[in-house]
Amino acid sequence: MMMPRLSIYYRILAMALFIIALLSLATGLMVWDSLDDIVSQQLQKRGAEIATHVALSSGNYILMEDLYNLYDLAAQTAANSEDVRYILIIDSNKRLLAHTFHGGIPRGLLDDMAELNQQEAAIFNSNEGIIHDIVVPIENGAVGYVRVGMTEEYTRNSINQHIRDVLLTVFVICALAVFLSSRISALITKPIRNLAEVAESITQGNLEIRANIRDRGEVGRLATAFNEMAASLIKASGDKEVLLGELRAKEQIRDTLISKLMTAQEDERKRISRELHDETSQALTSLMLTMRVLAEDAPNQEQKDALLLGRDVAANILREVRDLAIELRPPALDDLGLAAAIERYSEKFASRHGLDIDLNTAGRQTAVDDQVAVALYRIVQESLNNVVKHSGATTVAISITFQPDQIMVTIADNGKGISDDDLIRAQKENRLGLYGMRERVELLQGRLDISQSPHGGTELCITIPQYHPEKGESS
Repeated sequence: MMMPRLSIYYRILAMALFIIALLSLATGLMVWDSLDDIVSQQLQKRGAEIATHVALSSGNYILMEDLYNLYDLAAQTAANSEDVRYILIIDSNKRLLAHTFHGGIPRGLLDDMAELNQQEAAIFNSNEGIIHDIVVPIENGAVGYVRVGMTEEYTRNSINQHIRDVLLTVFVICALAVFLSSRISALITKPIRNLAEVAESITQGNLEIRANIRDRGEVGRLATAFNEMAASLIKASGDKEVLLGELRAKEQIRDTLISKLMTAQEDERKRISRELHDETSQALTSLMLTMRVLAEDAPNQEQKDALLLGRDVAANILREVRDLAIELRPPALDDLGLAAAIERYSEKFASRHGLDIDLNTAGRQTAVDDQVAVALYRIVQESLNNVVKHSGATTVAISITFQPDQIMVTIADNGKGISDDDLIRAQKENRLGLYGMRERVELLQGRLDISQSPHGGTELCITIPQYHPEKGESS
């Protein structure tokens, strides 16, 4: 419907026009119907008066058979009234004595002469329109009858002229009503339009604007409430900006603390890895050499076997210490780069847990920022641990894509997947592996998406901007 799309001004104007048109139509129909009834009644009344006059004047002429005067009486009477179409004078024997037709009597007009017996009126349609036929007896029919035919043409023309005048008057009144309705609508809707413009300005961010309405009625009270609401919005907006500023400051402090914490954690892992590799490994190596020398100088075979067994245990411990040192801080991450470090780790992880891990790299490999490399390496570690612990997968596909402005790592498995309920349950149980990954990514202005993998399990897609230390910014 068009009405809901129109403004209030046009709605009021349309309603006013509709009411005016409806009233004009109803008035016109009532006037037309009333005039139609009046025309019929007046014509019959006037026809009866004319017929009575002719009947009173023609009695003696009929008795004396003075046809000349009868014709003259009928002609003069018809000439004096424009409503009279014809006059017929008939004697008691139903013989036509005089009439006003110049070209002969129309066919069928005298067919009902035998039924004349009293005063009556009839209406019939002719080729000239509606005719009111009035019959008046002369001396109660003893002398004869007078028939007068009254036409509506003249009266209708006069009425039509009056109706045109009325319609012109109604048109002028309607035009005046439309003008007044337009002015009234403008007066009513002007403050509302003002409020609408103010509301649009506030929506666009101009909170200083106010509604300037002096009306003391409902619209004025609405404008006052609107201005008070705008003032409240300014205050609320100020409070919100203060809170947002405090929140941003706290978020920045939090991010800084987390970043320093992760940096400290990585530094501590590097230190422990170095100590394990340098000190602990050297001590175990010295222990192994000492036990070997002792085994060669053992007084008996039993002590020699015990020393050799101890040396083998120390060798196993040494391998585990070296693996632990590599896992804490893989040298390949510093020496060979991100892709090579992930490849070595995934190969060892696959052989240790019986997984089929497929690693693919794409794009031109460039020097990766240390923070980005460490974050992606730790995310891959955490993802593979989650696969073993929770997914029940047998195959994992890792894809590393190097682009000029970002690095994208995708990890997909064929396990049972992860749902929103699983994420909520993990959060309640303080299993924050995924949340830790997301935290690492967000600290580097990156993005982590979790979806269903093409193999039916879970797919992690990590995208981190590529930072170039020589430029000091992301490319």
